[in-house]
Amino acid sequence: MKKITTLLFICLSTFVLSQSKEFTVLDASTKKPIDLAQILYPALEIGSVTNSDGKIKIPLRKNKIVVSHINYQEKEFLYSDFIKKDTLYLTPNTNELDEIVVYNVNLLKKVVNVLENTYLKEYSTKKAIHNSTYKETFSINDSLSRLFQVQLNWWSKNSLFKGNKAIDKQNKIHLESVDYSKINKINKNQISSNGAYVENRIFFQFAHLNFLLSMFKDLAYDVEINSIEKNETSNKVYFDAVFRQKGKLVFTHKNSLLVFDNEYKHVKHLKFNMMYDEDFEDDISETSKIPYKKKMTKHTLELSFKNLKNNKLSLSYYISEIHAVLKTKQFTDKVVSKQSLFIGESNFGKKLRKDVINFYQPFFKNIESDQKNTDVKILLTEKETKFLESKS
Repeated sequence: MKKITTLLFICLSTFVLSQSKEFTVLDASTKKPIDLAQILYPALEIGSVTNSDGKIKIPLRKNKIVVSHINYQEKEFLYSDFIKKDTLYLTPNTNELDEIVVYNVNLLKKVVNVLENTYLKEYSTKKAIHNSTYKETFSINDSLSRLFQVQLNWWSKNSLFKGNKAIDKQNKIHLESVDYSKINKINKNQISSNGAYVENRIFFQFAHLNFLLSMFKDLAYDVEINSIEKNETSNKVYFDAVFRQKGKLVFTHKNSLLVFDNEYKHVKHLKFNMMYDEDFEDDISETSKIPYKKKMTKHTLELSFKNLKNNKLSLSYYISEIHAVLKTKQFTDKVVSKQSLFIGESNFGKKLRKDVINFYQPFFKNIESDQKNTDVKILLTEKETKFLESKS
């Protein structure tokens, strides 16, 4: 009887720990949902990220969790505590600031120091397989036209981008399964959303922090500090800058953000708001062959990092959002293409045995229609759910 009881207990424990929990993360003051709050089991290096509705889903493990966000005070919850909750609240960290100042630091010098002196010490540079959720949305005039979300394994050779090697020699991707996939049919005179995308090689190039910091080091001019928010653990530096290449204006930073630790040894969060002021270019739609004019107006890049057990930093999530205007004879459309990569778990020292994603074509052209998934790790927002339920 004792053996049966023990076996039953083991089975029940396995069942409980294989389950996931959904809950909401809200601002303690406003009660509004918090987008991109990070939930992490520090001892297990497993985590997830909230959607714009503040919703999140994480696997249940009998360990404490840490809830964090760049604008909120970090908070710990014991398993016995958060398992009973449907809502978690975070307190804005503005009240704990030591100071908010406006003055000039040599931001370029700080970035160069990270690249040349502390990068290899502060960041995990081992080869790793990142179990990730990739999500892409494409909107025309604020209405969703394309949405898909997949589970994938992203292998990174050592998290360092090397400009002298092709991106697909340094990174490999294996598509595991598909959560959702829908592309709306639109007016034949418009430009099909099928033809608008960012190549995987460019998307994953920007996923490497050293590439972005090197780009800043080489191309940033007229850097102006807007403000620096300092507390015990970090320096949040908001800045404007001009990016020039061979003397030509490429784009302008508007209130971009670099979050350093308190000693400026590493960057834990980056958000580049890159504004473009360019003329329309002529092009032709790949799918519908319709001539059109295009111009990009804004590109936002956001990277955030988590602490590993060995105190090294590793990528937690990466978001790229491009705003553009497309014009045909009959339509002028504002379009937004957003791609997100959320890393749930990283396995270091391992190499991906097979890869099936072509870096030189869009993700949605790599998806096989019969691939489906039952364990969705990043929840859809209410708006996205309605889009999937709507008729094309």
